[in-house]
Amino acid sequence: MYNRTHLGDPSPILPIDYVMPFAERQGSIRSRLVLPRTTILLQGLNRKATYRILDGCVALYQLLADGRKQILDILGPGRLLGAGVTDHFQCGAETLAFTHIEELGADKSGAADDAHRQLQLLLVRSLSHATLLGRKTAPEKVASALVDLSQQFARRPKGTGKRTLTFTLHLTRADLADWLGLTLETVSRQLNGLKRSRVIDFRTPELITIKDPDRLAAIANGQSIHDNH
Repeated sequence: MYNRTHLGDPSPILPIDYVMPFAERQGSIRSRLVLPRTTILLQGLNRKATYRILDGCVALYQLLADGRKQILDILGPGRLLGAGVTDHFQCGAETLAFTHIEELGADKSGAADDAHRQLQLLLVRSLSHATLLGRKTAPEKVASALVDLSQQFARRPKGTGKRTLTFTLHLTRADLADWLGLTLETVSRQLNGLKRSRVIDFRTPELITIKDPDRLAAIANGQSIHDNH
């Protein structure tokens, strides 16, 4: 069974809490490595468990009646999904990279409190995303996305003292467009503009270096890329 999606090529539907076996790891912890572009939670179905992302990247989305999808949030390591968290949003979830997830047992210490905190975080991020879609300009949207993704996926070497941030961009340009409510052309134009202004740098589409985090944050908050230059 396949699901044609704007997140990428047709992807296998593999709802993790119904058909995916989990391997035992470290005693009672059950974990699984999932391939990229796999639909792991289906919109509208109740989940039986809660899952934590150990590594990788997951997109939450809502499916429209005509088959289009709106990306609602991007989840990185440490984020939760499934029962008690994303169920409240009636959304689906698709991996954007090789993603390692673990199933949290109901009896795990602090699991309920952790799920509650993650739900609150998801609500706050949803409100911020609504503001981004409704009020922010294209430069502000792209800058905001890069700030967010760098916070979730940055790989700054320890002890270097450098302020630059490098992270893997698991989203394609089309994914970014779906998330930010922009066209593919606009996303590409904004990224190239930030590169020309030496705010960011990239030699491949998948690896982004933020050379001036303060400047990027200022653009995300409404300052023109040409201000003070």
